[in-house]
Amino acid sequence: MEEKIDFLITWVDVNDPKWLKDFKFYAESEGKDGDFRPSRYRDWENLRYWFRGVDQFSPWVNKIFFVTYGHVPDWLNINHPKLQIVRHEDFIPSQYLPTFNSNTIEFFFHRIKDLSERFVYFNDDTFLIDAVDPCRFFENGLPCDTGVMSMDAHVNPTMFDVSVFMANALINYNFDKKKAIRENLRKWYTTRYIGLSWQNFRFRRYNIFPGFMMSHRPQGYLKSLYDDIWNHCEDDLKRTCSHRFRSYGDVTFWLFRYWQLASGRFTPFNIFKDSGLFHIEDSRMQDIERYISCQKGSIVCLNDTDIMNFEDNKQRILNAFHQILPNKCSFER
Repeated sequence: MEEKIDFLITWVDVNDPKWLKDFKFYAESEGKDGDFRPSRYRDWENLRYWFRGVDQFSPWVNKIFFVTYGHVPDWLNINHPKLQIVRHEDFIPSQYLPTFNSNTIEFFFHRIKDLSERFVYFNDDTFLIDAVDPCRFFENGLPCDTGVMSMDAHVNPTMFDVSVFMANALINYNFDKKKAIRENLRKWYTTRYIGLSWQNFRFRRYNIFPGFMMSHRPQGYLKSLYDDIWNHCEDDLKRTCSHRFRSYGDVTFWLFRYWQLASGRFTPFNIFKDSGLFHIEDSRMQDIERYISCQKGSIVCLNDTDIMNFEDNKQRILNAFHQILPNKCSFER
């Protein structure tokens, strides 16, 4: 590897008494319009399989930055030389703490001490289930991503849909779409996007970016990109940070990925070909179990939903992970 690549993962322990006390207090006093769905915070108890996957399938990683409200799992080996525990107060300005807004946490990653210029951000619902090389996330010094446009339009937009609309608006305010495409033509029209590039032809006459193909997967970022975005979008980012819970009018953190695409700071790669995204629903459980246990891809995302059979589905997912990662890793005590 020519450059160091770090992994960064955010996690919350909903059983931590201090977190729970603060959550309830601010939800009652400030969070009238916030997002309090159980699926936003509940614990599937599969974090150890994230560490086992990293240990087995990406031993090349430089360091892992474990970002937390202040708690750590009792089984985690906090003395591991590759592990760095990062608490919110270590990098988020005090006026925004405590926060339960994931966007706020994500906006300040560039303030984390010792984080490498090139890092991969994992949500705690994204896992490695087979071997990956560094070039899966970075190539030629740039994040690997799929520069494909899509139409961002909704009949009955959710809170998240509105936050994506806000991000797209900021992209179009700060970038000339036709100039951006022209300057990086081979990144938008490439055979690496087999089956997807037609969408860029579809929107080629648009004067603005209609939206971008969404990807809830581990994503590489350049730390230096953050200063650029903050310099151009400070007021909108600060407004979002002022909301302790995700709220209407927020700007989604996906703005940062969109900015990398619009500015051409990415290497073309079909990020969908080696990964699977599943919404955890009763009807999808067999597909989820099969995808993990048969290692049908290198990466899997398990997106929580407001399902009824939480305990049963949780155990089925844990069993699938245990089939491919049955042994303790160096990150476990």
